[in-house]
Amino acid sequence: MRCMMLLCAAAVAHAQADTVAGMMAKAESAYEGNLLQEKHWNWTTTEERVVEGRDGRALTRLPNVVVESVIRNDGRRCVAVLSWGDGVEPYALSADAETRCGNQDQMRSPLRLEALLQSRRVKLLSQSAEAITLAIQSNRGLLHDSDPDVRCTASTQATVKLDPATWFPLRVEGEIVESGCEGETTPQLHYGEESRQGPARRLLRKGTLFRLDFALQADKFGHPENSFWICVAQHWSRPFLDHTGGVIFWNRRFDIDPSISGRKMILDTKTIAREFGADSQMRFNTLPK
Repeated sequence: MRCMMLLCAAAVAHAQADTVAGMMAKAESAYEGNLLQEKHWNWTTTEERVVEGRDGRALTRLPNVVVESVIRNDGRRCVAVLSWGDGVEPYALSADAETRCGNQDQMRSPLRLEALLQSRRVKLLSQSAEAITLAIQSNRGLLHDSDPDVRCTASTQATVKLDPATWFPLRVEGEIVESGCEGETTPQLHYGEESRQGPARRLLRKGTLFRLDFALQADKFGHPENSFWICVAQHWSRPFLDHTGGVIFWNRRFDIDPSISGRKMILDTKTIAREFGADSQMRFNTLPK
């Protein structure tokens, strides 16, 4: 009887694992399929950054920046600066997308949602008619993989809230708990600064917290298949390495006080989506439920 009970327990656990794996596969498929709809949409994002001390007190408010999605010559999307909050003229504002976007492919982050959705260390936390919530666990066994995306994904734990009707992620909230997202980058500087003498450290250290919120943009031209999920809000808390004296974003360097330890960069973004051919913009001033 005891053997039969163990067999039954194993069968139930195996069935649950298959169910969770199936949910993740559906979420990944929904995310990949959604990328095909971006050709019908354009968007702008406003980014606000504050350097906070260990106690949460604001130390430095950096200029807000508005960036826009633009289309490269080969049809791929990239993002370029549209305006700076301190009035500085954006780099190559009237130039083509290739010039404005520069080397973004080389600068891309190894923390990628599509990679997280391929995780296999996943548990079901809750399931209802409103949402399905899954927990993605970190995987120390992959921290030395040759692929930086794999190392970063393995360093991350997150919860993913899925829309039961479409399987698309409504919210992804997580933390980098290992060092696999760290690394060096070589950003270009476009705003009159002296060229760097070496690479910069990526601001994805252990202890980084993030939240991504998505909302469905409904088509307004009688083609519901063109509707598009977009990330309408993000929140990031990124710890600095002590003695850091500057930060670079959108190819512009800002000096910060290197003498204060325990600092972190707080980044909040809001995105406005617009369907090609639409006369009005859709704004999201509150997070989706």
